Amino acid sequence: MKRVLLLIIWVFPCFCLSWAEDGKILNFIYCSDLHYGLEREFRGKEVPSDSVCREMFRTFRMLCTTSLPEDGGAGAGEIFGMPDFVVCTGDIANRMEDGVQSASVSWSSFLQDWDSCGLNVPLYLVPGNHDISNAVGYPERLSPERDAASAAGIYNLAPDGKAGDVSPSTFDYVRHQTRYSFVRDSIRFVFIGMWPDAPMREWFRKETAGDSGIVSIIFTHDPPEADAKHFTNPCGNHGINSRDRFENLLADTCTVKSVGMEPVENWRVLEDFIRSNPEIKAYFHGDKNYNEFYVWHGPGESIALPVFRVDSPMKGEYSSLDETLLSFIVVSIDPEKHLLTARECLWNSSSRTGIRWGETRTVEL
Repeated sequence: MKRVLLLIIWVFPCFCLSWAEDGKILNFIYCSDLHYGLEREFRGKEVPSDSVCREMFRTFRMLCTTSLPEDGGAGAGEIFGMPDFVVCTGDIANRMEDGVQSASVSWSSFLQDWDSCGLNVPLYLVPGNHDISNAVGYPERLSPERDAASAAGIYNLAPDGKAGDVSPSTFDYVRHQTRYSFVRDSIRFVFIGMWPDAPMREWFRKETAGDSGIVSIIFTHDPPEADAKHFTNPCGNHGINSRDRFENLLADTCTVKSVGMEPVENWRVLEDFIRSNPEIKAYFHGDKNYNEFYVWHGPGESIALPVFRVDSPMKGEYSSLDETLLSFIVVSIDPEKHLLTARECLWNSSSRTGIRWGETRTVEL
């Protein structure tokens, strides 16, 4: 853990600057929803999540000598090389199934696996719903009731100069919000917790107040159309309970009173926020676990936001049933041409670690 923390702290001051280099393509890797503690069928046997994630991390290293496809996108045909950084948008730990290991064990295993993969580049994290529910409680009783190890660990690694050594016992979700950003190549990379709820939206406005139109790219856990259950309970005393089943992970109060309904008005607030901040040019998220490049127009269809959804190595909607569909996303940005290209990297297409390129999407920044 010390190695990762020192690395991130050391590089962060540099990211406060614009690092534009003539002709330099910025490359990064995006993954999410690692769900340490689960098991799955993988290459003919039932294995724990750390075995699967280690194989995925091996593919990260393989990219250092792999050419990007000739698809007309940013960096097409060039060697990907060492990534500038890696992003993971949460759900490191998972305790919602019976018999799953503690968040403390999962967080420790994740740090060990990341450190041992030998990819000495910055790692940027935000928490997922499982990380936070482990910390604040859940509609069903967990044992132990709270284990904030992954939530606190993610917060501690945030390279904003404000995060510190918060222990699982002192972690407070209201005070210890994971949110930070940096500017590189005249692009602001924004890591905004679980979803852009009211405190996050206000923080973003302050964070970008002096940007003068600098492009922003958002990384968060939930999709724009976040589940009703993740919002604050609108019923009774607004608490977490087995009757209402709201998880109180987002500060915004849910606009519907059943977790089975669609909180369209909550989504409309996000649409308004995106429309009023046109510098937001892309949105990356996990939670709903499959690869998809799409455009979100909002309930009022007033915006056209490019969105990039990523698969999970453990809970992929499709890859959990067909391991040859396991994937993460490789992103290349050409700052001079103002282009971002996201490429689906299928890393187990022959039931062994390797690289096959899937869907590609290029958008203007």
